Amino acid sequence: MRRRDFLGAAGSGLGVVALALAPAGCSVMPSFDQTPDKPQSFGYKVSWFAVKASDPALVLDALGLEKGTPANWASGLAAALPLPASQGSWVFVSPPVGNWVLIVSRPSVLPYPVAPTERFHDIGRKFDVLFSRLMKRFDDVQFFGSYRVVSFAAWARAQNGEPKRVFAYADSEVLANVGEQTLEEAKLKFANLRGLSPSAASDRIGEIAEQQEAEEDTLVARGLSRHEASTRIGQNGLRTFPDEKDVVELAALWSIDPRQLSNQDHPLELGLATRLPVSLTQ
Repeated sequence: MRRRDFLGAAGSGLGVVALALAPAGCSVMPSFDQTPDKPQSFGYKVSWFAVKASDPALVLDALGLEKGTPANWASGLAAALPLPASQGSWVFVSPPVGNWVLIVSRPSVLPYPVAPTERFHDIGRKFDVLFSRLMKRFDDVQFFGSYRVVSFAAWARAQNGEPKRVFAYADSEVLANVGEQTLEEAKLKFANLRGLSPSAASDRIGEIAEQQEAEEDTLVARGLSRHEASTRIGQNGLRTFPDEKDVVELAALWSIDPRQLSNQDHPLELGLATRLPVSLTQ
């Protein structure tokens, strides 16, 4: 799939991610600690790129952003993922973990894959800009995101300068479905939606869910409890509606499981914190 086909194939879903997430705005300058520390875990209600790179400065340069402020994991993630969430467009570009540099922020900051429409405020176009800049410089570029409030789940991967797989889902609709199902998606028992438009992919997921519900009812009629029947269907059947756990499990197979970072042995290092310009945020 050539890059010129990416936007047209990304779909025109009518999900509500952009409406549910607060827009980014100006914020007070965070205080960044420049004492090197070890990686800190994250995972849910987060969006991030995983880039096969050895230096966060090279990643910032590829994105065409400012140099950034040196920051350790604790203060960098605190700015990028503030609790409670406040307005701002900070991203934390991590030091390398293994062979990967992570670009982390809230889902309301990093754009995600969906066709650019008036309703989505050019979110798809902005994602394409970031994705394209990174894939031109690095051999393996991945994106992940989740936000359970609107059942948002997304992932994308480009290898050797070409987008290979792009998927996004929210509010019961597939927003993007591009490329072949990967071996890792198949291993996780995701439905194979190859060749389907976003609307057709939505219908297919719904059909699978209805079939599984009917199978569950049959098992209950045969004497199993509802819990037993649901467990059996879950063990043997395909996953239907994607969720935040699917996102991090796929990330673990493609590159890095962000939930495990605190448990891994990595050197004490600094990353870089910077703001995305308004032209590239949601």
